[in-house]
Amino acid sequence: MSASREAIVVVSPHLDDAILSIGAFIAGSASRGARVTVLTVLAGNPRSRAPAGPWDSACGFSTAGDAARARREEDRRACALVGARPQWLPFGDEQYGLGADVAEVRGEVERSLAGAQTVLVPGHPLWHEDHRWLTSLVLGGVGEVVRAGCYVELPYARWQLPERPPPDFSLGPLTWHSVASRPRDRLSKARACLAYRSQLPQLSRSPWRSILLEALRSAGERVAWL
Repeated sequence: MSASREAIVVVSPHLDDAILSIGAFIAGSASRGARVTVLTVLAGNPRSRAPAGPWDSACGFSTAGDAARARREEDRRACALVGARPQWLPFGDEQYGLGADVAEVRGEVERSLAGAQTVLVPGHPLWHEDHRWLTSLVLGGVGEVVRAGCYVELPYARWQLPERPPPDFSLGPLTWHSVASRPRDRLSKARACLAYRSQLPQLSRSPWRSILLEALRSAGERVAWL
């Protein structure tokens, strides 16, 4: 499908997953005229005064609100570098709990996907509980789209982690395709990855230098169309 005029939504569990995983695809699609939205569902509540959870605390934040505000600003910069529009929903990740019932989350996601011609969700290795849950939510009844697909989650797919298939639905056998990308798209991705300054030091098994070099050399991105 041509990217020209296409409305693409890349569903991201957290404020970095989409660009770390398929940032070069996003940059290439946007440069060819697609309207690309990065929809982060678990973007947190910037007004929260709750103590920072384990991950956010390790990243140097004192409260959940501090983390949400800083990480949204990082995501804003990263999305600008790849030509995407960020959209954030105020739900919490596994550190804090959703802060809403599942029906409310489903309704917000469905409204955010209205009009999309292509929707991409996490698809492998689905190691993180938030990723599995969100993929299940989107593919298990949020609504019909013209084209749906999954993306390989980076850097998780580079780590030696056990497969844990989603418990309440099956993706079935998937055929993964490498995403062709131009050097300038990979450079845009590399720059965007570096915008997530608070997160990169905690990705200890894939330090920032490795992420940058991988993005420049070959993005390593893969998608499977459903």
